[in-house]
Amino acid sequence: MALTLTAEEQAVAGGRDGTAIAMRMVAESARLLGAPRLIPIASAHIDGALYHGDSGTLFAERLVEGGARAAVRSTLNVGALDLMGCSKVRLEGHERAMARRMMDAYRTLGCEPSWTCAPYQAGHRPAFGTDVAWGESNAVVFCNSVLGARTNRYGDFLDIACAIAGRAPDYGLHRPENRLAEVVFDVSALPRAFLGLEIAWPVLGSLFGREVGTAIGVVAGVEGHPGEDALKAFGAAAASSGAVGLFHIAGVTPEATDVATALGGLPPRAVIRVTPDMVAAARAALSTAKAADRIDAVAIGSPHLSPAEFAALERLIGGRRLKVPLYACTGRHALAELENDGRRKALEAAGVTIVADTCVVVTPILPDLAGAVLMTNSGKFAHYAPGNTGYGVLYGSLADCVESAVAGRPVFSDLMAGEVSEAGTPTPSCFASHLSPLKGERKGAKLAAGISSPPSNGGEVACEARRSGGRIPADETTAEILVPGPPGTGESLILTAPISFWGGVDAKTGRIADVRHPQHGESIAGKVLFLPGTIGSSSASAVLLELVHNGHAPAALVLHEPDAILLLGLIVAREMGWKTPPAVKLDRDWFGRFRGKRVTVNAQGALAFAD
Repeated sequence: MALTLTAEEQAVAGGRDGTAIAMRMVAESARLLGAPRLIPIASAHIDGALYHGDSGTLFAERLVEGGARAAVRSTLNVGALDLMGCSKVRLEGHERAMARRMMDAYRTLGCEPSWTCAPYQAGHRPAFGTDVAWGESNAVVFCNSVLGARTNRYGDFLDIACAIAGRAPDYGLHRPENRLAEVVFDVSALPRAFLGLEIAWPVLGSLFGREVGTAIGVVAGVEGHPGEDALKAFGAAAASSGAVGLFHIAGVTPEATDVATALGGLPPRAVIRVTPDMVAAARAALSTAKAADRIDAVAIGSPHLSPAEFAALERLIGGRRLKVPLYACTGRHALAELENDGRRKALEAAGVTIVADTCVVVTPILPDLAGAVLMTNSGKFAHYAPGNTGYGVLYGSLADCVESAVAGRPVFSDLMAGEVSEAGTPTPSCFASHLSPLKGERKGAKLAAGISSPPSNGGEVACEARRSGGRIPADETTAEILVPGPPGTGESLILTAPISFWGGVDAKTGRIADVRHPQHGESIAGKVLFLPGTIGSSSASAVLLELVHNGHAPAALVLHEPDAILLLGLIVAREMGWKTPPAVKLDRDWFGRFRGKRVTVNAQGALAFAD
């Protein structure tokens, strides 16, 4: 469906100022998503103020120079600096200056200096059914799922563009019909006592995200409301391990009075019956340093700690002194309560380092130690810390984290003993990879050589020959252009699993940093990158923009499905006048025929290879 802009929107987009840049970005993203129109929004939450490199700062300052201002209420996600002075950030010199310039630019654009990934616990709670444009993956999923407001997963830079334009693409989770569940995630076989534990919700969220991918699921079998902090932890983990933008919990979240309502009265496409073995495997997968006999730090607060979570931390410490530093990440809303009550000083005296305005996984705060081990109770920290900090991770409950910090070594309670059995690392869900995306799916790539459908066995040439009556197609395949660019040539790199660019790819070098990814250590720089899918953070666009700016971007990108978050990095690069690699859409079943080849993607979207 073609995008139609109003006369006013066309006039704005045709200008040369900062508001024109924003409107063009929103319109281009809407085109990629297949949205027919733009819709007004009531507010925004901005994820793009975090420093990943100079490119993001230069973009924000370009908007400022163009006189742009947010047209709606816009809160800010974490920055790279602790402006409250609670913790020491190890950014120095040029990087520190650019990070501060970025934070200042977003304030000049009219955004509120909230500096938290949990704006919903700091007074920014859109009303049920309200259309908004939120970035930051955990904030998005909480906004949709717990508040019942409507937002897509807006990537870095599109969030501020929507805020300035006051509009967003009419697509995806803004449409009521796209908010229905299609998968049932049944936890009724799990012990009730387990579901009452704090440790349960990040583990279940991680499993949920891996199982459903980008689909919308409804959790069945939960008796009673687990509390907002539990839902916060569940959603953050689900958005990290998958690409979850909305979940329902029957009898708990506002669009799911029961399972049937969440499904819109339709039968589910699948039912996932969660077993104790599945839970044990998901918990084990959150740790990468399973054999560690020491820890170097403990970190909690991703998403940012609430006042209630600080109260739980204080009870568990119980006046004792910690042997290992414990970093407690939070926003100014919770910090103000701690300072008013005099509790901040008591926590710091016990050995707690409070981190405000930022967190230890997004900026260098943890000591730079080789082979270091971090313990956490956050599913999100567990997912991203290895790639972003270099620390191995141990996952445990909040009580485990405190007891380990007091003892100076890993200490695990037996709270889950008897509740779940031991199991190995889970394998990726075939269900997730084949089910998503579910709604708004665009037609397949335009395939050359007269073949009407891609091969079904991963793109092996033998299968292609059988389908074409024994004829091997010409060594060229035409794909759909998503973002145009000059021709790109390089060795193919076909990823065998989805990836989160933030936390998964080093923004300085292009190296795959996610230790859990099958191709950890390989570089995407200068390659023709074949992406079967993306997961996780809404900062993927910022990482790709920085790779373009510093010369370590792929030579071209070949995507199974359009990803407006990732591709926004290319859209911004074009607005900045930087050389941008092309991005095209091609069904992943064709990827295999390019394995081990040197591939060229030309300006018309044709892929050709040489042995």
